[in-house]
Amino acid sequence: MPKAERRRHPRVHTDLPLQLTFKDTLVQTKIHDLSSSGIRFRAPAALPLLSRVQIALELPDAEGGGSATTVAISGVVVRCAETEAGDAPPYDTAIYFEDLSEPAKRQISRFVTTRL
Repeated sequence: MPKAERRRHPRVHTDLPLQLTFKDTLVQTKIHDLSSSGIRFRAPAALPLLSRVQIALELPDAEGGGSATTVAISGVVVRCAETEAGDAPPYDTAIYFEDLSEPAKRQISRFVTTRL
């Protein structure tokens, strides 16, 4: 029997660059998937659950003709699990957006909607 979908917001696969700051450490990686409530990505090191992070997310223009917009977001780590041996970066990590301004929420929702 298939599992029921528990997510409230649709997710889209993307490989956008991601910059996040955790305890004065800058982590640069790529997003695996994005929704209007959070992101999933691979991290080079484990991030403790419930840690707060600052995210700088560059979203391309929805129509593809303009420049990217940087969205600043506060979030909390809700999952961090080591992946199968040989995967790099080795930690599958999920962040829930904790403090999302209305303009940022609209930009992310527009990005997700155009890629569904």
